[in-house]
Amino acid sequence: MGFMKNFTLGIWMLFLCAMGTQGALKVASLHPLLSDMARQIGGDQVEVVNLFPDNGELHAFEPTAADVAAAAGAELVLACGKGIEPYLEDLRDSLPARTRIVDLGAAVPEVYLPGSRIADPHWWNSPAAMKRASRALRAALEQAAPARKTTFAKGQRTYSAQMDTLTREAKLAFTAIPMEKRTLVCSHAAMSHFCDAFGFSAIAVHGIAQESEGDTASLARVLANLRAKAVPCLFYGVNESPKVLQTIADQVGAKALPLVLDGINPSTPTYAELFRFNVKNIVDGLTR
Repeated sequence: MGFMKNFTLGIWMLFLCAMGTQGALKVASLHPLLSDMARQIGGDQVEVVNLFPDNGELHAFEPTAADVAAAAGAELVLACGKGIEPYLEDLRDSLPARTRIVDLGAAVPEVYLPGSRIADPHWWNSPAAMKRASRALRAALEQAAPARKTTFAKGQRTYSAQMDTLTREAKLAFTAIPMEKRTLVCSHAAMSHFCDAFGFSAIAVHGIAQESEGDTASLARVLANLRAKAVPCLFYGVNESPKVLQTIADQVGAKALPLVLDGINPSTPTYAELFRFNVKNIVDGLTR
């Protein structure tokens, strides 16, 4: 009798688990940080399919036919926007009419590269920007599954509080860096949102994409500027080869450390891990 009771209970548990899985709202994502955000806000009420490959390059990635197939049945496809995904219109044409592409970057105000009217598309490097995007995601999830509104609201409040905590931690950590040393020199222009949020000035050795190459005259001006400022550290993307930036660092008497510039690093899969990694290296690089 006890065996049958336990067996029946086990069947019911399996049934309930299956029901929960079947009822999850399917969401596809074009960036791992957006996948992380969706999982944290949606919890077990969402099934998140990350379309971005583990070792992909942000400015070179385009979804394949297999990626489109993996997104089949998704109610939402999450995008960074701000020109990061130039293929969005083609992707929209490949998806069923019921699948909605959500441009989360549209919720984030523009921050321009120093001395230009070119907007930096790497908005995730600011927790405040991630907080704005999380509100947009919550609204999209609630529209897609209004019966789960309470779950999404709770998840977004928790996520928002985490972004506030990361901002406070960073501001406290950066008190160790004198104002005259708050120059963030990176291999490519990806930290304008970060610098705007935390009171740094930004210098990019190359352009917006890590694959960009600056011309010789521009590089010479950058080197002269770095020497004049006596910058103690240069930062390269964690997925880039450090050789080029290390060579430049050697020329100006600086060291070189990695940052997760494009938000892609399997070793720091959550936003909190990624952001704390960056903060630690920035403090280490500019105070020692």
